[in-house]
Amino acid sequence: MTTPRGTTGYLSWRQVAGYFDGDGNVGIEAVKRVLRLRIRFADTYRPQLDSIGAFLIRHRISVSAIGRDNKGVWQAAYRLDISEAKSVLRAARAMLPYCVKKKQDLLTAIRYLEGEITGNEAIRVFNDEVRSGRRRGKLREVNLPYTRAEGLRLSQLENARNARAAYAVNVDSETQQRIIDEHSKSRVGVIRLSKKFGYSQSVIRRVLGVA
Repeated sequence: MTTPRGTTGYLSWRQVAGYFDGDGNVGIEAVKRVLRLRIRFADTYRPQLDSIGAFLIRHRISVSAIGRDNKGVWQAAYRLDISEAKSVLRAARAMLPYCVKKKQDLLTAIRYLEGEITGNEAIRVFNDEVRSGRRRGKLREVNLPYTRAEGLRLSQLENARNARAAYAVNVDSETQQRIIDEHSKSRVGVIRLSKKFGYSQSVIRRVLGVA
């Protein structure tokens, strides 16, 4: 990603943070036991995001391809996301000293990713920011009483238990072949196969040989 001709490139984190403070946000997605956080830059002028993306890549930040957002007239047409956890943390730390309006959002993201607070504590801060008007979005009601590391560890243990249980289930060879054929030839997904054949998704994945 290079700086487009005719567009001034970003030269410092101060500049990028100033842009983020106005037209960026920290996105939240609650999944099983953990929060997924992303940093988003948005603009109706794509070359602006190309310039920001080029700066981030130079600073070893993993970014998404620039996407288009047509959900509503109030939303920007283009978006650039930082989604990988290590990159979110690195970018948040770099921008934090230069932000004003969204400083609390960045600080909360940092504290959660570094394991200082639980998901519930992070959501409480984000909700307070919405109530104050500093953050746009909805109030969230979730129950994530774990730090990120604790949540990931519990999910890993559950996945291991499910895998062991899946290998204990016997699936006859004829049914296995039907599952494999429907997946490979008809492109039927794991969830639909699970419902159709009456086996857990872990068992279906075992039969298909996928993680």
